[in-house]
Amino acid sequence: MQVTEDEVTKKLQKLNPNKSAGPDGIHPRILKECATSLTVPLTKIFNKSISTGIVPTSWKQATVTPIFKKGSRKTPGNYRPVSLTSVCCKVMESLVRIRIVDHMADNDLFCKEQHGFMAGRSCVTQLLAVIEAWTELLDQGESIDVIYFDFQKAFDSVAHKRLLQKIRSYGISGDVILWLEAYLSNRSQQVVVNGAKSSWSQVTSGVPQGSVIGPLLFLIYINDMPSVVNKCVMLFADDTKLFSSVASQNDCELLQHDIGQLQLWANMWQLKFHPKKCKVMRIGSNHPEYTYHMSNHIGEVVDLEITSLEKDLGVHTDNKLSFSEHVSRTVSKGNQMVGLIRRSFSYMDRKSFNLLYKSRVRPVLEYANTIWCPRFSKDSEAIENVQRRATKMVPGLGHLSYHERLQKLRLPSLIFRRARGDMIETFKYLKGFYQVDLPWLRLDASNHTRGHSLKLSKKRSRLELRKHCFSNRVVNKWNSLPEEVVSSDTLNMFKNRLDKHWSGKLYTTESWGSDQNTV
Repeated sequence: MQVTEDEVTKKLQKLNPNKSAGPDGIHPRILKECATSLTVPLTKIFNKSISTGIVPTSWKQATVTPIFKKGSRKTPGNYRPVSLTSVCCKVMESLVRIRIVDHMADNDLFCKEQHGFMAGRSCVTQLLAVIEAWTELLDQGESIDVIYFDFQKAFDSVAHKRLLQKIRSYGISGDVILWLEAYLSNRSQQVVVNGAKSSWSQVTSGVPQGSVIGPLLFLIYINDMPSVVNKCVMLFADDTKLFSSVASQNDCELLQHDIGQLQLWANMWQLKFHPKKCKVMRIGSNHPEYTYHMSNHIGEVVDLEITSLEKDLGVHTDNKLSFSEHVSRTVSKGNQMVGLIRRSFSYMDRKSFNLLYKSRVRPVLEYANTIWCPRFSKDSEAIENVQRRATKMVPGLGHLSYHERLQKLRLPSLIFRRARGDMIETFKYLKGFYQVDLPWLRLDASNHTRGHSLKLSKKRSRLELRKHCFSNRVVNKWNSLPEEVVSSDTLNMFKNRLDKHWSGKLYTTESWGSDQNTV
């Protein structure tokens, strides 16, 4: 492996100058602003490190900062340790990462069930595939059992020798494997809390959280996990869920067998599940009576807790797939952000409001809305009301109607934004922007001449839940678009042409089309 000066220059110029320096004290602002002068020496250092398999000691030191996740702030286990490492090393890691990802992708080595930390995959692509599968099973009259797994400190438990063994098994060798071995060995870290520093300690396992290459190494470590089960398993990094339709006691036993297989795999690779935090969600009706279980670290059998609501990759999913609870929590969080803005700013002009609202409030209201797009009018209204109240904060607009306020602020309604988002997601899937397939989104194979060349087919559904699912919800709107919109060459071109075509619907506060909200 050889690093070129052009590669190094591009990496340096893309550094975020607002990030912190690593333990070596070299700030990313210096590297970025002096990129022209530093490119040649850094390129030589990087190539020397690769060819000799030696990683500088300062590159293997990390300052660990605890980041709060959830629960009680007094419980140490509720914090995620994020490592602050050398910025120069991160640049080197990114160059090595490109080579490894290219090798894995070119040889189709990544498992299709993994959606985390990979280009063309995301939380939304994983959740969308899961919801499509679940609603189709429900539409067929099936019941579903879902097992949500929780790893104990998965990133920190990766055994270095076993990780290197797996990396070699995927055909990665030579300078790269030697550099990775040096990168993982003799690492040290110190914890910093409120300015107080601990002493340096040796790191004997785990991949650094906060590093560039760490997430990729973890993906490789668990890449073979889906192969040990017979039922469907989906991953986002270490977030794992196993599910299957269950019609009899035998189906439950088969699912329990897969739970056991996952535990055997985890024990073999020195990872551990937390049985008390693993949950079972039963979707549908007429489930067989069965209690799923796992073994804890001392061999005791622990029955898995049954839940009716689970936060799945940021989306609160209930056992009826109504997402009403998620909408309720989203509305509450959105109103909190609006209140925070109102208390923090005594005066706001239109420009300031748009900046604050679009950066702080709207992302909360729209996160993963392709998944939970409101099926009921009351939920759609609840979401829209957050924006309706927020727009009243702008001086001089409070006396106007909501429609007029949107026009003055040039702010689309949220119902329009969701419809637009659906079309963008559809375009991405059909044009191959995502590195995953959504088999439920099917092109119409008939010889109909009316409409454009990328018309979708719509499968007949029994349940309203299935009719409103993404692959059915988008069909009517997508098929009604003109040829010049759907045949766009780039994503930005598609957005611009779609906005022009739908310009008359920009501020609408009512759904349009027969595939929208159910009262």
